[in-house]
Amino acid sequence: MKEHKLYNVGIYCRLSKDDIGAGDSSSITSQKEMLAKYVRDHDWTAVDFYVDDGYTGMNYNRPDFKRMIEDIEMGKINLVLVKDLSRLGRNYILTGQYTDIYFPDRGVRFVALNDGIDSLREDNDIAPFRNILNQMYSADLSKKVRSAVRAKKQRGEFVASYAPYGYQKDPANKNRLIIEETGAVIVKRIYELCASGHGCPYIAKILNREKIPSPRNHGELQRGQTPKRKYEWAPEAIHAILRSRYYKGDMVQGTIDCPRFKRTPNKRKPSEQWIITPNTHQAIINDELWHYVQNCLNTRKRVQRNGEPQLFNGFIKCPDCGYALGCARRYNTEYYSCGLYRRKGANYCSPHYINKKVLIEAILDDIRRHAKLAAADADGLAAKLAAENGGAEEKQIQALSSELKSAETRYAELDRIMEQLYEDKVAGRLTNGRFQKLSGKYEAEQPLVEKKLEVLKADIERLSADRQDASAWIETIKKYTDIQELDRTVLGELVEKITVGEAQVIDGVKHIEITVYYRFVGAVNLQ
Repeated sequence: MKEHKLYNVGIYCRLSKDDIGAGDSSSITSQKEMLAKYVRDHDWTAVDFYVDDGYTGMNYNRPDFKRMIEDIEMGKINLVLVKDLSRLGRNYILTGQYTDIYFPDRGVRFVALNDGIDSLREDNDIAPFRNILNQMYSADLSKKVRSAVRAKKQRGEFVASYAPYGYQKDPANKNRLIIEETGAVIVKRIYELCASGHGCPYIAKILNREKIPSPRNHGELQRGQTPKRKYEWAPEAIHAILRSRYYKGDMVQGTIDCPRFKRTPNKRKPSEQWIITPNTHQAIINDELWHYVQNCLNTRKRVQRNGEPQLFNGFIKCPDCGYALGCARRYNTEYYSCGLYRRKGANYCSPHYINKKVLIEAILDDIRRHAKLAAADADGLAAKLAAENGGAEEKQIQALSSELKSAETRYAELDRIMEQLYEDKVAGRLTNGRFQKLSGKYEAEQPLVEKKLEVLKADIERLSADRQDASAWIETIKKYTDIQELDRTVLGELVEKITVGEAQVIDGVKHIEITVYYRFVGAVNLQ
């Protein structure tokens, strides 16, 4: 490239949080003064300073870097000046793509002052190695930081920026949570409303009607800030509070998966991989209420006109079409029938009609029968359940885990391929056109593999959570040997779903097959 008589220079400066401790030589002011003097000494024209203060060099999603690229595209800049290569970036593949492909293709000269790199010269062979060293530095630093943070999490120390709603950081120890009374009162009320049978949308409506500040606005007020805008309570926020183990005194951390220092975006880990430390701080909600609310949340609640939840809503299904059975009243008698049949008629399903009282008595009989078996011979019942259920879930988990391992291997392989392609490009073994074609192919495959990893992990998590646990079911149902009344609390604790078959007349007697699918074990057939 021939030197131009006049250069319009974009001076790029960057300082990440990790560079703050390096002293004045790495400060933004120092960079700007040094680079501005260099421009004046060469009689060039400084178009603008582009400054990203507090941004990592591992990706290029930085506001002023993107603004500089826009100015390059508009032809305002034909020279980019930085203090050293690490200021441009520490990801050696992406940095090399800019210095070796993007800038040359647009006729932009690149100068890294302290590294002695100038794209106008032919002796820049050291640049790829400096890029690799810069990335190695970031990788090592990231590993040390993550290790230190993980050690804190395992000790039960709170490391997040902001405390959960209802708590605050202890002024004497920022890694410890203490109760913040104003928010804690609202948290208690939310749990009590849910335990009374109210859903998240209804609770959110109450809090908004009473103009209680949302968690975000509450946090701003606690920090002495004036909220710039009003945020209302959302059902999702209520649900998150009701599900959080923080409120029963447990520390829950490590929920986000970021195993590699340059991997973005972060991903949520399966719950069995979270770092949970029990009893690290004072609970707002006692253990009994917290677990009761979890059972309430695990069953969908619909309400009648009087505001009371229907007994079987969310539990009772049609075994033929899968639709819920809806409750209705005729001649002062409550009954359930198939929702699809009621909406579309006999061409789509059959009535599956059953009297509510008959259904309640049948389920009570089923619960009492299995409770007495559990109380009389728990070990024998557990053995029968294990033999009946087999290892279907375990086999599915093993198959998915094998597929997950293959996908993870492919994801790592794609990274290695991209690195090798770049090294071949730098060494001249690969043309620009060939590099762009191959890299585009593998870059397109990466998000597909990443999505597959997400789906597989979610499936494994779901199956692991649903894995049959006979001992837990036996211990739970033992309590109900003499149950006389059925309510939603009992259903939420014991039952996954109930199916009601179509009535059949056998020897002049009407029979309806009712199947109770219990939590943990499913339908229990021990005859």
